[in-house]
Amino acid sequence: MSEANVSIDPYRVLAELADAELALCRAGRPEEMAPLYEEGGRIAATLPSRPPEEAAPWLRRAATVQTQITALLDGVLAGASEDFQRLHLQREAARSYAAAADARARV
Repeated sequence: MSEANVSIDPYRVLAELADAELALCRAGRPEEMAPLYEEGGRIAATLPSRPPEEAAPWLRRAATVQTQITALLDGVLAGASEDFQRLHLQREAARSYAAAADARARV
């Protein structure tokens, strides 16, 4: 298929999927993104190796939105990591207190 015969509709849909993914991230529902990734993967598998020039605005839009998604998810992961670290420290403190209380009870 020549570049002139390639539809830009799939590129538009990819940009729309990226917008939907971003909306889910902003709503705090990134776990619902999997079907969107699957659909995007199916579409990407059908695309030619070289996109038509007319697809450039849609590809730029998708790339910009993906950068925003990455930043949001990085923030979520950083927050989860901090929560996990706090939980770990609290658990260690509870174990220490329990061990000290157990030692006093034996006296």
